[in-house]
Formats: sequence, structure tokens, C-alpha cells
Amino acid sequence: MKNKILITLLLCFCLCGCNNYRELNDMAIITVVSIDKTDDKYELSFLVANARNSQTTSKEGEAQTTVYSGKGNTLLEAAEHIDFKSPKKLYLGHINVVIISEQIGKEGFLKVSDFLMRYPETRKQFFLMQTRDCKAKDVLQMVSPLESFPSQHIASLLKSNRDSESVTQITDYATFVSKTLEKGIDPMLPVITIVGNKNKGGSEENLTSTKQKAYLKLDSVAIYHKDKFQDYLPFKENLMINIVNNKVKEMKTVFTYQNKKIGFSSDNIKTKTKIKDYKTVEITVTGEGAIAETNNNIDLENPKVMKKIENSLNKNVKKRIKKVIKKMQNKYHTDVFGFGNKLYKQNPKQWQKIEKNWNNYYFSNLNIKVKTKIKITKKGSLNKTAKENN
Repeated sequence: MKNKILITLLLCFCLCGCNNYRELNDMAIITVVSIDKTDDKYELSFLVANARNSQTTSKEGEAQTTVYSGKGNTLLEAAEHIDFKSPKKLYLGHINVVIISEQIGKEGFLKVSDFLMRYPETRKQFFLMQTRDCKAKDVLQMVSPLESFPSQHIASLLKSNRDSESVTQITDYATFVSKTLEKGIDPMLPVITIVGNKNKGGSEENLTSTKQKAYLKLDSVAIYHKDKFQDYLPFKENLMINIVNNKVKEMKTVFTYQNKKIGFSSDNIKTKTKIKDYKTVEITVTGEGAIAETNNNIDLENPKVMKKIENSLNKNVKKRIKKVIKKMQNKYHTDVFGFGNKLYKQNPKQWQKIEKNWNNYYFSNLNIKVKTKIKITKKGSLNKTAKENN
């Protein structure tokens, strides 16, 4: 009996295996996808990591990535054209970034989202971005001396700007689609562009030269209503939106006190939003930070002066928050703050009555009260300027 059990177990181990197992060398691993519209057809591009055969050695100057492109009336048709060009099986399970052109944004992202959503291998956590003044495909062909792959370079750009400046957005695919379909909230996308000669951005010269011929740069934020692109918003205004949405990791700002510029830095800005009803919203911003720069003759050791400086800071932040809110209400009628979504969750019956007219009427006429209670608790390492100390 024991021998029969042992034989059965051995057979189980021998027969077990991964029926969908594939050799790494047989796959073309895609890290970035771009979607453009060219001649009324979709142009789909894949950035493929150059996985070399284990029996070969890498050559100096050999490209670490390859870009394959295809056109079609649908994204699936465009992908099939790429299949004919690639000697390996395309694998979308490691996508880091998806980049769409402005034209795709204007026509509506949901028109192209179905392909990515239904593809079984794709994770839905990749970054989503939009280009400005260039094709999405052009971004894939750029190389950087600081990162081995464009996907790493783009991800690093997003994360560093989020952590050190809080002026841009980091939006993954699932979050963008969720906000597009949710009630009472409109999404935003980070925008990327190419500075310099894009034709030389993918050359070896761009890697070896001390001054790059072209480089990638984050450029403003794209505002969407539902799934359609509306306009671009400057970084300084988007910082205020991030403050309202309580998504600021570090805030750096410059304000004026008695016609003198003062730099302020904080890493603990917090915001609470209270929805009173469909007519009134209360926003309270709190936090503390330090004076980061002042090249003026200001008595920072005087408590009364410091209080006046603190008041000037709060007035500046409050004014800028109210200004960008009014812009969203009156110019774009776009609720990027999600006030409507909060109202929907708080009072679904009331929301049902006003939902159809939320963006064009109720949001535009919403009375939004802003309070700022930011304290200056540190003056940096100096009480005076370097010149005064000297």
C-alpha cells in the first residue's frame, strides 16, 4: 500500500508543471505603450526591452530598447501589424507607462481604454500620461544618460516631482478610469513634452554629449471632463489643487511680505473638506514649515514681525486656492476636487436630484469657504541673511 502511495506521489510531481510557461528569451517584454492618431488611424507603439539571447554578448553602443509601431482602424488591428514585425511573442505584463497624444485625449480616452482593459496580461496599475506639442511615439524614442530605459526615466520624473514639489499628478490607469466613471469628479493627467531636437533625442550622441540635444520634461497638467481633454493647467495652479485634495507631500512656495520675497517650505500640509450641502463647502488647510529663503533685511527675531509674515503667507495661499477654484467653476466647469463625489456619498438622494446639472450649474455656483492656518515654526539655520551675519 505504501509503495502505491509513493508511486502516485512521484507521478503527480512528474506530471505537474506550468502549462502556460514561456521562455524569457521567446518574449518581447513591453515596458511603455504609446497611442497616437495619424491619418484617421490609430498608431500604436511598443517600447520593447532588448532581451538578448543568453549565448550572445552585448555590444558597446547597442540599443537596450526597440520601438515597434503599427497602424490600424482599431488598436487590436494596429497590434496585429506589430506582431508581424516582432520576432518574439509580445508580452504586456510589465507595462510601466502608457502615453497618449493630445488628439486621443480630445476624442475621448474611453475609446482606446477597452484594448488595455480587456488584454488579460496587463496589470492596471501602470502610469498614464499625455503629450504636448509632440507625438506620443516620439517620447518612446528618447534616451537619457541617467536611466537605462525610457520607462524608468519617465517614472523617476513623476515620482521626484511628486515627492519634492507636489506640482504634478501621478495617475495610474485604474484611478483615471475610475474617476472618469465615478459620479461628481473629473480626472487629470500629467503632461510630458520634448525639449530640443526630438530627431536627435534617440541618438547615441544624446547619451555621450555633456549637453543633451533633447530631453523629456514634465509640462503642466491636463484637465479632463469625464474622459475628454479640456485644457492645460500650469504647475503653480495644480499645486493649489493638490492642496485642496490633500495630496501634498512637500510644498515650496514664494510669497510677498512688504514688497519683499520670502521662500517657504513645508512637508506636513493637511486639508480637510466639509460638505455642508449642495450649496456650501468648507475647506481648512493646516500645517507648519520653515522659511527657506529671504535675501532681505527682515527682523526674523521679532515675534510680531514673524506673525505678520505668517499672516502674509496664509493670505497668499488662500488667495491662490480661491483663484484656481473659481477658474475650475467658471471657465472649465470641471470638478477636479471631487466635491460632487463627496456629496454623492454623503447624500445620494440629494445628489440624484442635481446630478445632471452639477458641473454646469451647482458646482459653478457652489459657495466654497477657505481657511488657511499654516504656521511658520522654523527660520532655517540663520536668523539673518548671510550678508547681515557677515
